[in-house]
Amino acid sequence: MIGPTVAFSMLICVSCGSSPAEVVAIEVDNSVPISISNSTSLPPASTTTSTTAIDTSVTTSTSIVISVETQPTITRAPENVEPPTQAPSTIAPTTQAFATQAPATQAPITQPPVPSDPVGLRIEAEHVGGYNRDLFADWYDADRNGCNTRKEVLIAESLDPVQIGSKCSISGGRWFSIYDNVETTDSSKFDIDHMVPLSEAWDSGAWNWNADQRKHYSNDLDQPFFLIAVTASSNRSKSDRDPAEWMPPNSAYHCEYVRIWIEIKRAWDLSVDQAEHDYLAQKLASC
Repeated sequence: MIGPTVAFSMLICVSCGSSPAEVVAIEVDNSVPISISNSTSLPPASTTTSTTAIDTSVTTSTSIVISVETQPTITRAPENVEPPTQAPSTIAPTTQAFATQAPATQAPITQPPVPSDPVGLRIEAEHVGGYNRDLFADWYDADRNGCNTRKEVLIAESLDPVQIGSKCSISGGRWFSIYDNVETTDSSKFDIDHMVPLSEAWDSGAWNWNADQRKHYSNDLDQPFFLIAVTASSNRSKSDRDPAEWMPPNSAYHCEYVRIWIEIKRAWDLSVDQAEHDYLAQKLASC
């Protein structure tokens, strides 16, 4: 806050009452303090001349006329006014849009499923040596009806009804050899073949069986087509060979032949060698 500025214009009458009067104008700055009284007594003047010393005591009454020009007091508002508050910018910062394209998802590499083994049998090398036909029982009458295993098969597979005589003698009847498409009415010309030969069974696991298991195997009437009536010639031709080594001359029977072979080996928990397995799988794939 700035105080008032005072300018003094003083007119001082130095020799009032004398003629002419001397008036002195004095301007006084407000920065110099002045003490002013209504009457001023001037000290006696001493006048010295070269010839005469005059001691005159002059008492001068000086009238001081003071003209005071007072400038009006200007009151300024305190400079504590806060600067205008600038409203914060409400402009949202520019957001640069980035590409939001999802990264290309690579399809998982799916390995083709491992095809299940169509054969489904244990693969093992054949057991070599030790086979003897006598280790497997010959035909016998399991149900004690007077007919051994051979007669039971002929009766079951005859295409025509048979007459059973004394001691299970068979008359009539007609048989068909599926191996080679041969038909006959003379049962003596037919053999009863073990679909999986005894020697093959031995090499595939029967070597580890007991006598009862081998006896049951050689006379198994429970498994369909385990025993089959065929021409003697086809049975001799087959001997003890597996499908990789021998197949029936009747090619139309091949698919059924390998399926029956597999089912019998599975039922008796018999293994297959590698060549046998591969042939069976190949054959099944073409069936």
